[in-house]
Amino acid sequence: MNSKEIARLAAWTARAIRDTITDSGRELDAAGEDIIREYVQTSLTKWQRGEKISLKSLSELVTEIFQRRRHETQTEGEVINSLMILAAKFPSFVEENQRARDEEARKIASGLPAIKV
Repeated sequence: MNSKEIARLAAWTARAIRDTITDSGRELDAAGEDIIREYVQTSLTKWQRGEKISLKSLSELVTEIFQRRRHETQTEGEVINSLMILAAKFPSFVEENQRARDEEARKIASGLPAIKV
């Protein structure tokens, strides 16, 4: 993914989370949505750069972003809950995605002729 695709996916994800929260009768303000968008965008960018994705590193990212931007939102509880859920789920997403990539690479490699060096 390039930076535009990551930004678009992050904005879509934040909007979907806001819609889900709103549909359940709770509230997430625009600033809270933007905090979630920033978190998703930063997480995806780190992953695309090949940085190690772990629950610990993502929790540290949640802490950093939330401490810096918590004064911007009136819906702190919803924001922090959403961020922690995303942080808990993202490592398994990365692992599953890597497995799929590895499997695809194995399939491609098995169809290529052997090269003698």
